Amino acid sequence: MRPFIDTPVRLASALLVGALLVSGCSGSSDSQASAGGDVLNSDETNGTGEGAAGEMDDGTTAGGAGETSGETGGEGSNGSTSGTGQGNNTDVPDPLAQTMIAVDFAITVPSYVSDSLQVRVAWGDEDIAAGWVGDEFWSASADFSSNTENLLVVTFYDGNGAIVLGRFERIYKTGTNGSEIFTINADQFDTDQWDDDNDGVSNLDESIAGTDPSGSARVLLFSETRGYRHDSIDAAVLALEELAASSGIQTTRADDSAGVFAETNLARFDAVVWVLTSGDVLDADEQMVFETYIQAGGGYAGVHAASDTEYEWPWYGALVGAWFERHPEVQSATQDVEDGMHPSTAHLSTRWTRTDEWYDYRTNPRAQVTVLLSLDEDSYTGGGMGDDHPSAWYHDYDGGRSWYTGGGHTESSYAEPEFRAHLLGGLRYAAGLDE
Repeated sequence: MRPFIDTPVRLASALLVGALLVSGCSGSSDSQASAGGDVLNSDETNGTGEGAAGEMDDGTTAGGAGETSGETGGEGSNGSTSGTGQGNNTDVPDPLAQTMIAVDFAITVPSYVSDSLQVRVAWGDEDIAAGWVGDEFWSASADFSSNTENLLVVTFYDGNGAIVLGRFERIYKTGTNGSEIFTINADQFDTDQWDDDNDGVSNLDESIAGTDPSGSARVLLFSETRGYRHDSIDAAVLALEELAASSGIQTTRADDSAGVFAETNLARFDAVVWVLTSGDVLDADEQMVFETYIQAGGGYAGVHAASDTEYEWPWYGALVGAWFERHPEVQSATQDVEDGMHPSTAHLSTRWTRTDEWYDYRTNPRAQVTVLLSLDEDSYTGGGMGDDHPSAWYHDYDGGRSWYTGGGHTESSYAEPEFRAHLLGGLRYAAGLDE
C-alpha cells in the first residue's frame, strides 16, 4: 500500500509542472534573467506575472494571460498558446554600475597678455586642456564619475605650460544629474605664491614670457561708411581692439580712408578689417593700393556690412566672396558648422543658434570659398537663398587671405563670448597667425 501522503505530493507536482509550463516556456530574456532572483509568490515571475494555468474540460491546460515583462501567454499542454503579452520591456538599471556626468567648466582667468597661455583642469585621474574662448574666457568639458569627490585643480600657465601664473584648488563632488556647469572667476585664482625668479613680484605681475610688442602682428580696423551706418560700429571696433590685445596684436583705428590707404602706410599692417563698412569708400587710387597690398600677401577680414560695400569694384566683390542682397528682421536662427577646424569655428559645436540680422547674398560664394557656417532657413523666417545658405567663409585670394562673417549687426553680438571667439579666430587668420 502506498503512503497516503503521496497523493497530495503528486498533485502538487502536477500543479508545479503546469505553472512552469505557463511561466517558463515563453523564451523571454526577462523571465530567464529572473530565474535566480527571489519570487514573492507563485504567480509572479520578475515581479509582474499574473497568468496561472487553468484546466480545460478536455483535460488540457490553457496558457495564462501572461503579463510577465513582455512574455506571450504560457503554452498549454496541447501545444496551443492562449495568453497575450502586455509587458513593457523596461530595463532595470544596475544599482552597482558607475554612471557618468557631463561637466562644463566656464573659466575666467586673470588678465594677462601673452601668445603662449594654457589652462588645464585636473580632477582625480582626469587631466584635460581648456580651450580659449576669447579675452580672459576659457572653457572645458569632460565626463566625470557621478557622485564622486576629488580635488579639483585648475592651473593658468604662460610659456605653453612652463610658467604657472595662478591656480584654483577646491574639493569638488559631482552630483547625480546628467550634466553640471562649474564656474570659476578670475579672483578665485591664487597668484601671489608663483614667483619663479624670487624677486618678490608674482609671475602674473611681470611679463616673463609675454609677447614682445615690437614683433607682434599689426591690424588696421577700417570702419568708413558711405551708405547705411550701423549703431554697433563702436561696439565692434572696441571688441576687436580687446580681442587683439588679448592675443598680442596691435591695432589702429581708421574711420576714413584718406591718407590711410597709401602704399607705405598699408605695408605696416598684417591685415585690414573692414568693420561694417558700406557704400563706395575708396577712390580709384586707393583701390589700386589695396589690391597691391593683398597681392603682396596681406590679409582681409570683413564683418557683416563689409559685403554691403564697393558694388562697382568687381575685384572687391571677389575678395569678400559675395555682395549683400537683402535681409529679414533681426531674429534667432541656427547655423550649421561646416568646418570645425578653422580657428574662427573650432570652439563651436555642430549647430550654433543666436540672434542677429541674417543676410541673403546676391550670389552663392561656395564655389570660390571654403564655407565655415551655413544658415538653416527652417530655423527662422524670411531667408531667401534656400537649402544652401553660406553665412561665414574664408579663402585665399589674389596672393592674400580673406575671411568674412555675416554676423555682427546687433550691438549685443560683441558681448557674446562665442561670437567674440568667432571674430578673434577670423582676426588671427587674416593676420596670418592661424592659417
